[in-house]
Amino acid sequence: MTRPIVPPHRPTPSLLLVDDDPMPRETLSTLLTQEGFHVVTAATGEEAEVKLRSEQPPFDLVITDLVMPGKTGMDVLKCALKLNPSCTVLVLTGFGSVREATEAMELGAFDFVTKPMQIDQFRNTLRRLMERRDLAHERDALRAQVKALMERAERLETTLGRMEILANQIAPSAAAAKPDALADLERLAVLRGKGLLSEEEFEHGKKNLLARWLS
Repeated sequence: MTRPIVPPHRPTPSLLLVDDDPMPRETLSTLLTQEGFHVVTAATGEEAEVKLRSEQPPFDLVITDLVMPGKTGMDVLKCALKLNPSCTVLVLTGFGSVREATEAMELGAFDFVTKPMQIDQFRNTLRRLMERRDLAHERDALRAQVKALMERAERLETTLGRMEILANQIAPSAAAAKPDALADLERLAVLRGKGLLSEEEFEHGKKNLLARWLS
């Protein structure tokens, strides 16, 4: 038995399936559910846009027929990406609409599948789609980690700068007699008690003063 595209241990991606033809819509809905997706269907582009705007959190994926009366798949694509730029959109098209499908990819669609579709080809496209989403999530997670580390480094630099100023205020010059260690620590403790220093800043200041006294 072929393993599902979304393994059972993974979070279930939410997917909006849009097709004005009930037969392929029902067939694909069943197939996608079996592959591990949470599927919501829409029979028109207008209905799809309503569901796109109301879904919270937004849909992870959208699969839409390209040629439909009224709002087309192109309209659904634009709406989906406007509401959720990280949404992945796959378009379904007939052989006579490949040019429109190419335009959809230029607007941000992941890929297109021609109808009538081959199930194995469709599954392979979905697997590539999910692999791309996994890589994008890993990239976003790494970016968030780098941002957090940079912010932490900036906070530490700011803290060290503040402690340097405080230390200089307590011991302004090396030429002057070294102040009493206990008195300086008491001053830092007072600042900490007033909420002007955090525990981490207090420890930094204490180490800074000890280094000066021992030099």
